Amino acid sequence: MLSVSFPEITNSLPEPHILVTQEGRIISANKAARKALAIEPEADQGKHLDSFITDEPEKLHRLLLMWSRSKSPLPGSVTFKGGGEIPAQYQCKGNILRPSINGDCAFIMIQCTEKRHSTSAFVTLNQKITELEREIIERNKAEQKILKLNEELEQRVHERTHELQMSNVKLAQSLEELESAQEELVRSERLASLGSMVAGVAHEINTPVGVCVTAVSFLLEQNNKYNRLYLDDKLTREDFESYLRIASESSDIINGNLVRAADLVRSFKQLAVDQVSDKRRQLNLKSYIDELLISLKPYFKNTGYQISLDCPVDINIESYPGAIAQIITNLVNNTMTHGFEGMEKGQIHIRVEGGQGKMTLHYSD
Repeated sequence: MLSVSFPEITNSLPEPHILVTQEGRIISANKAARKALAIEPEADQGKHLDSFITDEPEKLHRLLLMWSRSKSPLPGSVTFKGGGEIPAQYQCKGNILRPSINGDCAFIMIQCTEKRHSTSAFVTLNQKITELEREIIERNKAEQKILKLNEELEQRVHERTHELQMSNVKLAQSLEELESAQEELVRSERLASLGSMVAGVAHEINTPVGVCVTAVSFLLEQNNKYNRLYLDDKLTREDFESYLRIASESSDIINGNLVRAADLVRSFKQLAVDQVSDKRRQLNLKSYIDELLISLKPYFKNTGYQISLDCPVDINIESYPGAIAQIITNLVNNTMTHGFEGMEKGQIHIRVEGGQGKMTLHYSD
């Protein structure tokens, strides 16, 4: 059982309360009593009550003995010091001294050695103490329960925080994997476009290179012919002039086609760089799209499909050519795969408009 002391019970009461023995020795006093009678908590505990009254000690001793043995109110009073200009007088009303003027607030309680001498006030006080003990126990239980709930809540918060942190880590990993997959997908798509471009450029280069091979073969054949005439001393002026004409025409054909092939290779190199790079650069849009369409010719090989471009020659922009190439390539690929599915003929038209710092590209099939 929880033990509750007299001060713990009475300290919260606004009235002074003093607990004394039958002989008058002070056992305990609450805060209000210590303040009213200037009782020091440690120094005055255990002192006799006659230190704080103006009555004779013998009188006090008789009254306390008489009062402690009676359950009924008995005559007699004591006067305390420190009661102001008019000393406060107290009458006994069954083991309890109450102010005789200021009402029925209990002031002094006499500790009885025998329960049969205790008045109903003491019984009530004991009941109150028991109730307070029970209340304190229940309160302590409630506090312990709250503390336990707080600990459980903190544990749950800690676990939840840990789970959230782990989820964030997993989410960050998933996001990183997704970004990596996205980069790989873009790279694969660019490489696929680059492969188509290689095929287109190779097809275009075949023509000028083939012409160059034919022209060189013809020039070698003519060179051997006129060389034999020269060695046989049969070379005439007319033959020599004919040889010079053939050599000049063949050289022009070879030079023109080699320049064309060189331009195609240069364009291919730039387009290839643009496909795998995200760098901005200056470009003439019409020239760039023309070069791009050359790389897309494999899409139209052996088909009845055609593609046309309507773009002003003076549109010069600073942009990401790789992105433009990717957009047009994807649109053309989508048209060839889905738009012209089941059709023998088809027309793709690209139109570009520019003005006031803006450029619009129209694509239709």
